[in-house]
Amino acid sequence: MSNLKNKNILLGVTGGISAYKACELSRLMLKEDAKVNVVMTSNAEKFVSALTFQYLTGNKVSTDMYDISDEKISHIDLADKSDLIIICPATANFISKFANGIADNLLLNILLATKVDIIVCPAMNVNMYENKIIQENIKKLKKNGVIFIEPESGELACGWEGKGRLAEVQNIINFLKKKFKNKKLSKENILITAGATREFLDPVRFISNPSSGIMGLCIAEEFKMRGAKVNIVAGHTDVDLSNFDSYIRINTADEMKNEIAKQLKKYSVIIKVAAVGDYKFKKIKKDKIKKDENKIDFDLEKNTDVLQFIGDKRNKNQILIGFAAETDKVIQNAKKKVKNKNLDFIVANDISKEGSGFGSKSNFTTIISSDGKIDKLGLQTKETIAEKIADKVEKMRQN
Repeated sequence: MSNLKNKNILLGVTGGISAYKACELSRLMLKEDAKVNVVMTSNAEKFVSALTFQYLTGNKVSTDMYDISDEKISHIDLADKSDLIIICPATANFISKFANGIADNLLLNILLATKVDIIVCPAMNVNMYENKIIQENIKKLKKNGVIFIEPESGELACGWEGKGRLAEVQNIINFLKKKFKNKKLSKENILITAGATREFLDPVRFISNPSSGIMGLCIAEEFKMRGAKVNIVAGHTDVDLSNFDSYIRINTADEMKNEIAKQLKKYSVIIKVAAVGDYKFKKIKKDKIKKDENKIDFDLEKNTDVLQFIGDKRNKNQILIGFAAETDKVIQNAKKKVKNKNLDFIVANDISKEGSGFGSKSNFTTIISSDGKIDKLGLQTKETIAEKIADKVEKMRQN
């Protein structure tokens, strides 16, 4: 049975060139047995007719805030009967109005009146999307619980190249299906570490690694979809992790360990995804080192082992999951870490494989459990790996 079956979804369409893709989105939602009602802005009607959506959904399309043909107050009625609202596409103008509480059309009134989750799919010129005002408005909405499906990079209708193209419709459908997943992890309080730590030599130089935070983001989204409370402690990332229950940014391995130590016992599941540096400089220079010598030497020392610290301090009711990035003897090395660091299971990634590793959208993965069980997943998207991890945690809680 589809996760969208019998769900009342309100599709809001605003006035952008991508409005035609909302037709395909409505068709695919109906194919998943959802019940779809469409609300269009007046600008949206300049791109796609209301009649098109009426034929596709079999429902009257709402456009007029002052329609008196129905006894009910339209924006309150539509807000109350929806299980979820998705705005696709969302223009810069619409996002800015919504962020500032402006309600000069039916769709904006509905958004202000609803209590259900709101998902926004931006689509616009790359320069508009990257404009500081738009980004501030997006941040403001995220802080208020609005969920964003990020636009993609590529050739735009205006001729520019860059980020701003509406997310692929199938990806939007997949996101919606995840949104209505079971909530079997609703009692879990999850800690996820993500990104790369940085160990500084002086105020402007450091050693680090290419971790992007993509895997951490995928795991955080998956567990949030399943009802868990998600807490993140992150180093440097290339992704936005701020749209979660609690989110703290750190730099060094010591900072990460100290932050985790504050409330370690309150977490029911700990997933250490972050790529923590193995070494740090023995001495940190207060001032920037000048380029006076042809050669310069530095002393390094072993860094704080964050995963070992957690493994030593965890209690028996906590689930602890580690990650390993390996280039050889992947399973052999991962098995040692499971035992030495007191893990329930480890996600071992062979980063020597093509398409796998830091910054990529996939990993060549094997999951190794403390009981010796080995699950060879092979090359999978990071979203799929996140699903496998969440499935495994669910099964562990059922036993």
